[in-house]
Amino acid sequence: EMDRPYAYVARMVYGDWGEKGMDIIDLHDPARPKVIYEWRIANQDLHAGNGAMDVKHFQWNGRYYVVQSVQFGRGGPDSDMGAVVLDVTGLPDPETVREVGRIRAPDKPGGFHNIFVYKYTSGQVLLFATITGPGANIYDLGRVVQGASAEDALVGRVPVPAQPDGAPGGRGYHDFYLGYHPDTGEDRFYGGGTGGYYIYDVSNLEEPQLRFTLTGISGIQGGHSFTPSADGRYVIAESEYQ
Repeated sequence: EMDRPYAYVARMVYGDWGEKGMDIIDLHDPARPKVIYEWRIANQDLHAGNGAMDVKHFQWNGRYYVVQSVQFGRGGPDSDMGAVVLDVTGLPDPETVREVGRIRAPDKPGGFHNIFVYKYTSGQVLLFATITGPGANIYDLGRVVQGASAEDALVGRVPVPAQPDGAPGGRGYHDFYLGYHPDTGEDRFYGGGTGGYYIYDVSNLEEPQLRFTLTGISGIQGGHSFTPSADGRYVIAESEYQ
């Protein structure tokens, strides 16, 4: 929105440099951008791992929010924390920014490497998050901002199909995209991960239906990012290892 020119920038540690958190940058004057708010995880030195990774924003009941994904290692606190949610409705006044919830996945510690926010056909605002396992968790962000626990906000999971050798989906997804498919009226999930690339119909959150697979591609052991065209006919598939 043109009257909310803010950039939400994740902060991670690279080598010995950096901080773990997120900055909000005011771009009202593009020639003079300025950081107006900093969120940092407490006790920086105790939190192992990358820190903050992916960041998305959304609206719910007329208010504005930011979701910042995090990854902290098992050698320190909050290894089960996947994301933090901030209410940023009152910007540009930084004093109004407040943390409204943290999403944890105690059964899959290691945090969320990537996230995607999607407004479902039902009107729900959903967070799709990578986990350290064969699948992607789905959370109802409306429940999160209303104070529900991550367990109560968890409304589904997109699996990774078993591999040709019968092994489970391994390390899971690296990245994904969500979009409405007009030809079929389906909410579709496009995921890159173990073995290649997968497209699911997630119209029924409790029972995602596998629609297509792109696997067995010469030299590609796993998919990285996977993005469709607006009509869902074509995809750009990035590979990390080949």
